[in-house]
Amino acid sequence: MAPAKQKTAKVSRNPDLTRGVGKFSRSKMYHKRGLWAIKAKNGGTFPSHEKKPEEPAPAAVKPVKFYPADDVKKPLANKRKPKPTKLRASITPGTVLIILAGRFKGKRVVFLKQLSSGLLLVTDEWLVG
Repeated sequence: MAPAKQKTAKVSRNPDLTRGVGKFSRSKMYHKRGLWAIKAKNGGTFPSHEKKPEEPAPAAVKPVKFYPADDVKKPLANKRKPKPTKLRASITPGTVLIILAGRFKGKRVVFLKQLSSGLLLVTDEWLVG
C-alpha cells in the first residue's frame, strides 16, 4: 500500500492586515498569481470550460401534513470522550489546598482523595489537626 499523503495547510499569498483587508491590492495579486501569463497564453481571454448540463429536478415531494407546534431543537453533536480527570502530582492525601471559588473561597482545606467523578474530597483544616 502506498504511504498516505499528508495534507498541508493552505497558506494565503495575500496575508490579512486586518480582517477583510489584504496586504496586497487586487492589481498586485493579479500579477503575483500570474493571471497575466494565463491570459496572454490564451489570446487575451481567460480559458473557459463547458458547463455541465444540469440534471432535471426530481419530482416534487409532497409536503409533510404534520408539523410540531413548537420548534424541536436538534441536539448538537458531541465528540467529547469521557476521560478520567488528571490530578496534579503535588496533590496527595493530606495536602493543604485553598479553595478558589464558591461560598468557601479563600478557605484552607485538606485533600482526602479524588472521587471517580473527578471531584476532590476535602475536609476542613482543623478536623485533621
